[in-house]
Amino acid sequence: MSAMHTYEAETRTAIGTVAAKKQRAAGLVPVTISKRGAPSRHATIASEQAKHLAKNVVHLCKVKLGKDEITTLKGEIAVHCLQDYIQHIDLQEVDAKSEIVVDVAVAPKADECPGIKSGGIVELRLRSVKVRCPASAIPDAIELDLSNVQVMESVYAKQLAMPKGCKLVTRGDLTVLSIVVPRWMKKADEAVAGAEGAAAPAADAAKTADGKAAPAADAKAGAKPDAKAAAPAKK
Repeated sequence: MSAMHTYEAETRTAIGTVAAKKQRAAGLVPVTISKRGAPSRHATIASEQAKHLAKNVVHLCKVKLGKDEITTLKGEIAVHCLQDYIQHIDLQEVDAKSEIVVDVAVAPKADECPGIKSGGIVELRLRSVKVRCPASAIPDAIELDLSNVQVMESVYAKQLAMPKGCKLVTRGDLTVLSIVVPRWMKKADEAVAGAEGAAAPAADAAKTADGKAAPAADAKAGAKPDAKAAAPAKK
């Protein structure tokens, strides 16, 4: 689990699109902190802190809001599609001692994968899986060892080694990744097979032609000599 960062926030009383535009113009980013069974809290943090949160927080962070220090789970971060600035941050208040269900990234370790060494590539089906664990012990990622995975083999969610205290929630029969043959290699194999297939009939035809030519040559060799050539010369 990575280090937990703390961010200073100010209570936001003005909400809505117009208010949010004014806050962003002032160098602030609107934040909504939700909690199950309780009203959401609205706050703002400085844009630089928002950038730091987006880049460095994997799951949990703390937010100082007035006299309260809130443990929160990172949620959706809305980024402007053209100008690439953070428009809004969603956080979820959690009890660090309670169990929660959270998405955790899958991190394949492919350095020693025999399937990749033989020319295969990783086709990732699930980038993350849901796990149940204490909020204070959420792993940054679940490593997946591929040292025994061959080409054309798949790894399923049930084969993931869960960190201590974590329980898999995602269905175990779902495919996490497969080691597949790349398209260019398939095309190359098909081209070779096609060339070999075309060469075989040509070779058979050549053999047949040779077989027909041999009797013809033998027939010419065994032909009767010309009558004029065979008659003895008159004295």
